[in-house]
Amino acid sequence: MGLFFNTPKPRVTKIEWKKVRSNLYSLHNFTVRELDKVEEIFRGDMDEERDIDKGIDAAELTKGLQYMREHMNVHYISKEKINALEAEMIKYIGLS
Repeated sequence: MGLFFNTPKPRVTKIEWKKVRSNLYSLHNFTVRELDKVEEIFRGDMDEERDIDKGIDAAELTKGLQYMREHMNVHYISKEKINALEAEMIKYIGLS
């Protein structure tokens, strides 16, 4: 963060999400239903009011993944697929 301006945190934007979604489908065998569920979980982060806040940053990713791991009986996405989601998202957030 700068003194006179806000530097945006690295995040997965809507454009990058399309690439992540494609990779999850083709490389990790996510179903369309599973992809829609993931998108639903992170929708609030993608659609934030200010443009600088739109997208999924590292803290939001961690929070969303924690929810998914604790509520597998709600969305029925396997632990392996959640791990794949995390790996694909990290590529774009820049934590790898």
